[in-house]
Amino acid sequence: MTILQIQCLLQYLGYYTITVDGIWGQGSEQATTDFQKAEGLEVDGIPGKLSQAALLDAVAKGRFKATDTTQPDSGDTGTEALWWKDIKYFTREEFRCKCGGKYCNGFPAEPQEGMVRAVDNVREHFGKAFTPNSGVRCPTHNANVGGVSNSRHLYGKAVDFHVPGKTAAQVLAYLATLPGLGYCYDIDGTSVHMDIE
Repeated sequence: MTILQIQCLLQYLGYYTITVDGIWGQGSEQATTDFQKAEGLEVDGIPGKLSQAALLDAVAKGRFKATDTTQPDSGDTGTEALWWKDIKYFTREEFRCKCGGKYCNGFPAEPQEGMVRAVDNVREHFGKAFTPNSGVRCPTHNANVGGVSNSRHLYGKAVDFHVPGKTAAQVLAYLATLPGLGYCYDIDGTSVHMDIE
């Protein structure tokens, strides 16, 4: 795993609380040390093979840091966030990581409210049912599909989708009218990428 991937996974579990930057420093070492203590591993602050394997297992099984059992930025208390009841067309499951459980439990980060509300608006506007092509991604799946190292998919802030019968240009024209969006672009003429600030 890369440093960035390790930081993302440690952050998801509640051990790493500073900026994910892909640079190994004191914060990364302390987070690794805390994780190793909690998991009963040799404590050296170095994410070797055993620590990495334990990290993936902890993410897959939801073994969060004891003092913080919520997922970062989820806005809830360990259950589905209350705002989901306002979402008309989508469920949380539709934004699950597409690694199929090979590298994570499906939600290394929670789909963020602003992103989900925006894609719900797109569905309402065009009146066409669709399923996200890519929502939340774990670091390994993101790397496998060629995602950039700082992809907002890693933080539940991005989604890729295709509206049946509409070109990417038509969808992007509508996205330009929505507040709070970050970077949106045409992927292949039909699918688009959308993320939030």
